[in-house]
Amino acid sequence: MSGDLLQRIVIAQAAERLQGVVRRTPLAPFPCADERVELRLKLECLQETGSFKARGAWNQMACLSAAERAAGVVAVSSGNHGKALAWAAQRAGVRATIVMPADAYPNKIAACREFGAEVVLGATRADAERLCAERVAAGATLVHPYDAERTLQGAGTVALEIARDWPEVELVIVCCGGGGLLAGCALAIRQTLGPRVLVVGAEPEGAPSMKLSLEQGRAVTLERITTRVQGLCPPCAGQLNTEICGLAVDSVVTLSDDEIFAAQRELVLRGGWTVEPAGAAAAAVVIARKVPRLALHGRSSSDRLRVACVVSGGNPDPAQIAAVREGRA
Repeated sequence: MSGDLLQRIVIAQAAERLQGVVRRTPLAPFPCADERVELRLKLECLQETGSFKARGAWNQMACLSAAERAAGVVAVSSGNHGKALAWAAQRAGVRATIVMPADAYPNKIAACREFGAEVVLGATRADAERLCAERVAAGATLVHPYDAERTLQGAGTVALEIARDWPEVELVIVCCGGGGLLAGCALAIRQTLGPRVLVVGAEPEGAPSMKLSLEQGRAVTLERITTRVQGLCPPCAGQLNTEICGLAVDSVVTLSDDEIFAAQRELVLRGGWTVEPAGAAAAAVVIARKVPRLALHGRSSSDRLRVACVVSGGNPDPAQIAAVREGRA
């Protein structure tokens, strides 16, 4: 695999397809306790369907052939991808089936149904994957939530907007589950601002699939997942995403669940935004003071490091966000 991969999947092409369909979300300044950092948050929690997933879902829908549209689409999702695909399919007039693990947030299950999708529940994530595979074998068109060119190409438009709105940015931090958002954003930064900008991933310590995959040079399947942060714990990182991140991502930082939930509290209580725990993971790198030391070398309050963090989603469990707002979590 060579650097040619960094040019083959052109993020700007997806931006053209998404124009007028998804929102150009704000890049909002946010106070930072570290005086060496100027922090801005890319608020994908304000996106259509409440997460960045609308971008990849619509890019997929816009690229379907007539035969693929007629066959209908199917995907496995714990929530945000399923909701986004249901929304995109309804907008495009395409039949959608979302296969979800039974422990997915009830509000996310309901949201898929509200957009007209058929929801099929599997007892476990493995069961959901099997049920999805059966439908693909029967002819449905698979829209993978993260390990697919069209999905990550759409997701990468998040960082394309960051690059256009703040070309002076020096560090972009992106949360990572399967790696589609991180890979797409890394491509966008390399294709616009080049190698001078650092790109860092943020993962839970209890599901470090991308960190392990990059260390081993291949997509690794986790033997055990212990994080409570839904949305950042697929069983493995995507193979394509691992290849791209190996070329375009500078490092991956792992975070405890407590650090991620603490960052969520900051964004909800101080920022006033509705943010799910996974959506706060990138900001947690800054809030928990885990920005790579090399990036901060020589920086001061008069020469601050310009950092953009992607707030990836705003679809929390209602009970969990209520506990945060009431100071019980």
